[in-house]
Amino acid sequence: MKTAYIPVLIALFFSACESSNEIIYKDQAGHTISKSDLSHYTGDVNVEIMSKHTVQIAAKQLHDEARALGGSGKYDEAIKKLEEAMKMEPTWPYPVYDLAFTYLLKGDPAKALEYYQQTDRLEPKGFFTAKTAIYSLEGEKTGKFPAGLYMAYIQIEWTNDPAKKMEIAKAITEQAPAYAPAWKELATLTEDSTLRLAAINTGLSKDPDPDTKGMLLINKAIILNENGEKEVAKKMLGDIIFSNESTTGSVEFAKIALKSVVAN
Repeated sequence: MKTAYIPVLIALFFSACESSNEIIYKDQAGHTISKSDLSHYTGDVNVEIMSKHTVQIAAKQLHDEARALGGSGKYDEAIKKLEEAMKMEPTWPYPVYDLAFTYLLKGDPAKALEYYQQTDRLEPKGFFTAKTAIYSLEGEKTGKFPAGLYMAYIQIEWTNDPAKKMEIAKAITEQAPAYAPAWKELATLTEDSTLRLAAINTGLSKDPDPDTKGMLLINKAIILNENGEKEVAKKMLGDIIFSNESTTGSVEFAKIALKSVVAN
């Protein structure tokens, strides 16, 4: 039986509650997916990690209000709410991450980078797309990537049209061939396994951020397994699981992929 192809575009969603770091998988509609179903699921998957840290209700309310304000374009008001939430819960990464994104929408990549870096310090194993954002914005800052590249890249996530996604990803790889996340997207959107593997290898050669690297390697392992290189695939996935450099999302999806490879 052919191993299911796990998509490389994966977001990490962290919610705060009193549970013990339970990991929940959800589809794009918010429906929970069981681990057994994941081996056959081919859509985009969100990883929701329930933290032990309890967040004050008032801070959650401020955060919710800020997100609503930001969604309606009231960025300055949203920033004030997020800063209040951060003062109440200085170790909660969610408002810090959203503050970074709000500054990005305001056209202030320097401030956005500052708060993405702060988010990463609070959650060094990965939080949403913070690591990819840092990789991208640092590259823009040093001139490795053209200004505005990250904003162009996240348009891929904002559209539901596969053809449009492909168009954006191709345009980015042509404009900035050293930008690994765009090659990751091409690998997701390409149906031909040979072309997909080529896109993955190109992405891996571009010094990707930890999240991007993890998902590229996972999908490479899956393709290798489909091509009959099961032991190589198993070792590759095992290396991801036990690497200190792997993000939480990469580790969890590597475990799922490994289970599927072993079972088949």
